[in-house]
Order: sequence, then structure tokens, then C-alpha cells
Amino acid sequence: MIFRTTILSLTLAGATLWAQPGRGPAVRSPEVSPDGKITFRLLAPNAREVAVTGIGQPLAMRKDDQGVWSAATEALQPDLYTYVFSVDGATFNDPGNPLFKTAYGSAGQSMVRVPGPAVWNPGDGPHGAVTHYIYRSALIGDDRDYYVYTPPTYDSHRKQPYPVLFLLHGLGDDASTWLNVGAANIILDNLINQGKAKPMIMVNTLGYGTPGGPRTAMEPAMIPAFAKALVEEVLPRVEKDYHAAKDRNHHAIAGLSMGGAESLYTGLTYMDRFAYIGSFSGAFVMWPRANPAPPQPSGPARGGRGPQRMDDADFAKTFPNLTSKTTSQLRLLWIACGLDDGLNPVNRQFKAWLKSKDVQFTDLEIPGYAHVWPLWRRNLAELAPLLF
Repeated sequence: MIFRTTILSLTLAGATLWAQPGRGPAVRSPEVSPDGKITFRLLAPNAREVAVTGIGQPLAMRKDDQGVWSAATEALQPDLYTYVFSVDGATFNDPGNPLFKTAYGSAGQSMVRVPGPAVWNPGDGPHGAVTHYIYRSALIGDDRDYYVYTPPTYDSHRKQPYPVLFLLHGLGDDASTWLNVGAANIILDNLINQGKAKPMIMVNTLGYGTPGGPRTAMEPAMIPAFAKALVEEVLPRVEKDYHAAKDRNHHAIAGLSMGGAESLYTGLTYMDRFAYIGSFSGAFVMWPRANPAPPQPSGPARGGRGPQRMDDADFAKTFPNLTSKTTSQLRLLWIACGLDDGLNPVNRQFKAWLKSKDVQFTDLEIPGYAHVWPLWRRNLAELAPLLF
């Protein structure tokens, strides 16, 4: 059985007022000023030390005579920002803010948008729709979900079926993360409305090939099982439920970190289903190894911990039949990573191995970025116009 919920035009709005009854004044947090400064407030009269963490360096807050702590950032560029409060060493989301970045099994972090002329901020024109599906995976053995975005003015009766992009999340996140923090639907809305990208269907599916989620993500069978479920369970459902193209030349797959590793594995393993492949800061250390190392489940997604090197034998084990001849049918193989990312060395290793196989690809190393969402939103905004 499949459960479906339709959500029209997922967007992010401003904050709300909050106060604990009988505990003090109403508190507005966060508050974004026209010049891009964010003011945070928290009612915590008994706290000794409070700070905002997650946006640059920790920002110390000051308490007024009503027990309200506050602090303001410098002017920030238009973007989406995540943060938490540190209260006497404990971490809390902002109780005055209904917006948050989800994580697998938890609320993640609070989130705030600084509006402005950025492709990931809502623009003029119609918006696409997002539908949430829950289904039982026979291959993985659990209940899991995926989201389907249909573009503005989607027409189920038009002559040409719509191309399909699978966009995958990173370790620790869930199927909704590309929507609620990546703003992928807003990015596609804007690019499509501006004529810069083809109208396309986007699918965001849960990225774990085992029932254990992030806890078992480093198991050797995790990514192969995920790829099999995507191709044999999710893709056929999308093709059945939507006016979706069924030929490989109109299928793309891309993702960030763990999702980048999964996109390359899935796309290069199932080239009969995908002609466009993109990796953003790919955590290739999650691929099966020729000489397995002890599992380190929290490393790759953070871009600076865990094993950061692999051998050519590892790449050969993952793609035993990969040659320039087998990849000649690809229309795009796109590999991007921030220069300051702890995963950039293994990205360079993999690209060197591809060159040794005479496999052609687009190589992007972006200065000034580590393992961060501002880069991945930019990656999607640059990749989408190249598809189909």
C-alpha cells in the first residue's frame, strides 16, 4: 500500500512569536532585518551562558532584565542558514522558530532564510507541487518514503513526457532534506520559470539501503541495495504514477556527499537507465573496499572525519567493467567538490582513476567552500540547466 500526501509549493516563511505561559514576555526569534542581519532571542531567565552556533563562529548572547537573551549577526548574504542555541552546554533548537532542517529520526537544526536575489529564494511565477509517498520496500524490508516534485504548469496530457531527476541526500539526512533545506523545488521553479532549465520531474528518496539508516550506512551492501531499490521499486512507481519519460536519455541522478557516492554508483552501474550523473562532494569512501576497513558511520558526511583515502583497487572493485567505451553513452558525468572539503582528496583520487580509464567527465573544484549546503544549492543551480 502507498500513502500519498500532496504539498503545494514548499517554501519557507518568517518566524513566529513564542512565550511560555506565565514565564515572561513574548519573544520573536529569529528576526531578519532588511540589511540581512539576523537577531536571535531566547527566554531563559535561569541560564548562565547562552550562544548561537552554526552560523560562522559561535555568537554569544546577552540577557536583559526580563530574562530574554539576544544577539545579532553581521549582515549576511541571501541564503538559508541553520543554527542551534547552546544553553549552559546543552543544545536546543529555537522554540520561537517553526522552521527546521530535518535529520534522520530527529528535528535536526533550526533554520532561517535571508531573502534576496538568489535562485534558492522564492521568485515570481508559478510554483510546482510536491507529493509525499510512503511505501513498503520488499528489497530493503522496511517502510520508506520519497517525494515527487512536478514542475509549474505540469500537464499529464502533453505530448512529450517529462524527464526525471533523482536528487539524493547525504548521511544523517532524510528524503525531505533537499526540499526543506536544499530548496531544490524552489531552485527548479525559478530556473524553469526563467527558461534556464527544462521542465522536469524531481524525485527525492530515502537514501539508505538498509533498515538501520545512518547507523548501518557503512555496511558494504548498503549502497548496492539502495541502488537496486531505486531502480526496481521507486523508478517504476514514478513512471506509473506520472507522465514521466521511460528512456535513459531523459533520466538523471545526482546527490550530495553520501548521495553523490550513491549517484555515481547507481548511474554507472545502471547506465541502461541513466544518461546524466552528478556528484556534489561525493563521499566515495562509502563504496565497498577491496580490503575492507573497520566501519566508521559518522565520518564521510561531515567532510573531515573517517577514512579519506581509497586505493585504485577499491574503485576497480566498485566498477569492474568501467571503460571509456562503456561510458561513451553518457551525456554528462559531472563531479564537483569544494577545495576546502575533507573529501576533496578522495574525489581527486577517483577522478585520477577515471582518467586512467579514459573516462570523460566534467571536473569542478570550487574555492572557498567546505562540506556545506550553500555549495550544494549552487551545484544544483549549475547542474539543472545542463540536463536533458
